[in-house]
Amino acid sequence: MKRLAVSRCLFLGCIIAAAIGGCNDRPASSPMVSVSGAVTGMTGSAVLQNNGGDSLTVAANGPFSFSMPIDVGGTYLVTVKTQPAGQTCTVSNGSGTAGTVNVTDVALACVTNTQTLGGAVSGLNGNLVLQYNGGSPLTITANGVFVFGAPTAEASPYEVTVRTQPAHQTCTVAHGLGIVGAADITTIVVTCITNAFTVGGAISGLTGSVVLQNNGVDTQLLSTDGTFAFPMPVREGSPYLVTVKTQPAGQTCSVANGAGAMGAVRVTSVVVVCAANTYTIGGSVSGLTGTVALQNDGADSQTINVDGAFQFAAPLAQGGTYSVTIQAQPVAQTCTVVNGSGIVGAANISNVVVTCATNAFTVGGTVSGLSGTLTLGNNGTDLLAISTDGSFTFSTSVAEGSNYNVTAQTQPTGQTCAVSNGSGVMGGTNVANVGVICATANTTISVSSTGVIPVNGASGSLTVTNTGTTYAALNVSAILPGGWTSVTQDSSSCPSIAPNGGTCTLLFTSTKPYVADGNIAINGDNITSSPTSALAFSIDDYLVFSVPNSTTALVVASSDAGISGPWSMDLVDIPGTTETSTAPPCNGGSDGSCDTAEIVAHYGTPYSDYAAGLCYEITADNSGAVALGTWYLPAVCEIGSSGEGAGCPTGIPNIDANLVQPGFMAQLGLGGPSGLYWTASEYSGMPDQGAWIQVFVPGGGSQQAGSKNGNSIRTRCARAIGY
Repeated sequence: MKRLAVSRCLFLGCIIAAAIGGCNDRPASSPMVSVSGAVTGMTGSAVLQNNGGDSLTVAANGPFSFSMPIDVGGTYLVTVKTQPAGQTCTVSNGSGTAGTVNVTDVALACVTNTQTLGGAVSGLNGNLVLQYNGGSPLTITANGVFVFGAPTAEASPYEVTVRTQPAHQTCTVAHGLGIVGAADITTIVVTCITNAFTVGGAISGLTGSVVLQNNGVDTQLLSTDGTFAFPMPVREGSPYLVTVKTQPAGQTCSVANGAGAMGAVRVTSVVVVCAANTYTIGGSVSGLTGTVALQNDGADSQTINVDGAFQFAAPLAQGGTYSVTIQAQPVAQTCTVVNGSGIVGAANISNVVVTCATNAFTVGGTVSGLSGTLTLGNNGTDLLAISTDGSFTFSTSVAEGSNYNVTAQTQPTGQTCAVSNGSGVMGGTNVANVGVICATANTTISVSSTGVIPVNGASGSLTVTNTGTTYAALNVSAILPGGWTSVTQDSSSCPSIAPNGGTCTLLFTSTKPYVADGNIAINGDNITSSPTSALAFSIDDYLVFSVPNSTTALVVASSDAGISGPWSMDLVDIPGTTETSTAPPCNGGSDGSCDTAEIVAHYGTPYSDYAAGLCYEITADNSGAVALGTWYLPAVCEIGSSGEGAGCPTGIPNIDANLVQPGFMAQLGLGGPSGLYWTASEYSGMPDQGAWIQVFVPGGGSQQAGSKNGNSIRTRCARAIGY
């Protein structure tokens, strides 16, 4: 009923009733309580309401109280109608049913609103440091979105700035200044660009047009002196290189300070200096033996005393003329100039050729008494064949001041020609007084029967004796086999051998061994019959009997390995070691090394009990220590020749044909071999009981025969040796 009375009062004119104090929302006797509380954190002002009305403006922290009380038992609901600027306030203990005492515990807590600041970075190439309002820095290393870590109070001003720029870049901030609103700031834009500056400088001395270039692409055409700058800037930290792309006509421009790395300001220090082109005049001198004086254009002189390049001191301008002449000739020479004049072009002149030749004169004379063909030589090289009496002249002139020496290089058959006035020093005229008188003057010679040439060692020698009684033997030498290319002959002591037993020595050295040759002819200019000798080769004082390849020679021992002994210790056929066997395992007739290995493999030790073992067990020789098996018992065709009994093929180098028969073994004081010697080849007629032997007969008549294995026969060993 009370609520109905209040409603009617309001309906009928609450305003009038209020004016006379007779209208109210409750009976005067109803109990009432107030609603109040406290505010904390407030920085502005807020409007509170209770039960949707009774608005209360609160502008400071502390207690507050609504003006309108509420009935005991009634409800209350405190809400925030209007929040303070930049804050959010929340109500606690703000609703409930009123009791009999005032409500005093409503709490209003206000906090300031905050938003994050951020945006996006583009173009960054390094490390960028941002900050806002001078606060904590934010380091950014990549393009994209960024957000500052600390939020900012709503309604606060903000300003984002670049604290540290990235190296070689400049970053600018857009939308970085404002007031924080009610939402996060995401619109800040940071744009970075790489710093770039122009390259330029100054040019001087230019009389035409020059094209400069920077870094091979940016060009600049200049036609006057002054400052310049290339149009394309260069990024900070990047290199720049200024060069001349096209030189001006008749000038050369050079660049200074034209290279470097771009810094933080534009480059203005490039210096280009242009000057008229000048070029040197020069060339080369050859054949000079004294001093020649050259001159250019009748003024610039140059004295030269050695062959090689020369250059006049004064350069000439491009387009000028030059003329190089001989100012003074060298003593005893005449120099000529080629390419000595012309117009100076765009390069140094370096093709002037000065050729000097020593003044030379001919050598000649007369020949008389000639009945064949005579070969004269001047200084041992200029040869002249003469077949009739009369005057002669050598084709090659002799330099003034040089020696000439005319000799008979090849005497006519059956004659000896003597030379008079044949030597001297060339003067300033031709020599025409050389006399050559020819007369019959043959003689005979003899020579040592054998000689040995140590490979890569001392000389081997043959002694030649003039057995004639009247005339000297002239220009004696040995005629060596054509294949002995590594043998050097020294016949310098044999140009003339006195009659009645006069001698000379032919010396021989060699860097390679060859198979001995028993038919070495010895000849001379006036020798009626050429005797022959035999030459062999030795390595480490062992005679070479075969040269199977370009690095290996086969040598024979200097003495027997055993005075006498058996071939084997029992009667057995060792496969592959007969004179008719072929590989595998051995070429029994010609490969003693293989035969020896097969024999030793069968009999083993003691090696001294059989012939092959005596060779196999040798561990030291003239070369020093050697391995077991270095030495071996030669096969039958390595010891003897074809036609001696074992059916050896012709052409196989062997000890008998190459060393024993020519007498080399005896020459070295080896005393043989002579008599019976074992070979490493079994006798195919009875391989289990017999082996081939070599019967050496020095001087001829050597034979091969089969012998019982148990017979006591001599042993001579061989080995392969490198050279």
